Amino acid sequence: MTRLAVAIILFLCFFTCESNLLAQDFRVQIAAYGERMKPSFFKERGIEDYVETTDQLGLYRYFAGAFKTRDEAEVVRKAVAAKGFPFALIIDLEEQRVLCGAGCPYFRNGTVYVKDLQRQETANTIYFEFGRYSLTPDSKAALNRFYEQLRSNPGLKLKIHGFTDGVGSREANLRLSSNRSRSARNYLVYKGIRVDRMLMEVFGEANPILANKDEGDDKTDAPENRKWNRRVVLLLVNDFGEAATDDSILNN
Repeated sequence: MTRLAVAIILFLCFFTCESNLLAQDFRVQIAAYGERMKPSFFKERGIEDYVETTDQLGLYRYFAGAFKTRDEAEVVRKAVAAKGFPFALIIDLEEQRVLCGAGCPYFRNGTVYVKDLQRQETANTIYFEFGRYSLTPDSKAALNRFYEQLRSNPGLKLKIHGFTDGVGSREANLRLSSNRSRSARNYLVYKGIRVDRMLMEVFGEANPILANKDEGDDKTDAPENRKWNRRVVLLLVNDFGEAATDDSILNN
């Protein structure tokens, strides 16, 4: 009887803790960077506790906590902003689920990867046909927008990350992702952006947005997934490597 009572208490405690965790609907994002930041970077600015995540754009995002209400999160956001992170923002997880949905490549394995509305013009992904690295009209339109941002904001740089799907050898996919990145860079160079303002990094078939093969015993091919992985990610960053936001550009 005693063991049963203990088991019930433990179950109730677990259920309560889990419910409290699920009830944390708001996050405070300190900042997002194109490169991983050292712990000392935050410690020197008075932030001891934070959580690091990486989203599907390759951004390193740093969060200062999880909260039940927006008001609680706002108190922390203001404190973080006062420590030198003026673009700290509140992430509403329910809003992200609505924005991204289950069919969106930024939603995977029950995790919502933040779709930051402040970076509508400063972060983007362009896609490629199977085995190709030529730019589509949509890709050129996106690159034209980045050209305008780079031309208008000489203090910004562009990170170009290249990826492929999982078809072919790793070596071939590294070459293909490199060619895709070069296509984007060369397009902007041709329009007049200096090459030293663009930083290329290639990943080949690593870091897929969605699995290249369906989950299951047979691991069958998943062409509807693979199309999301044939991509180049474009990200505007400042001299400190922090991902630029629409607001930060306007404030400059």
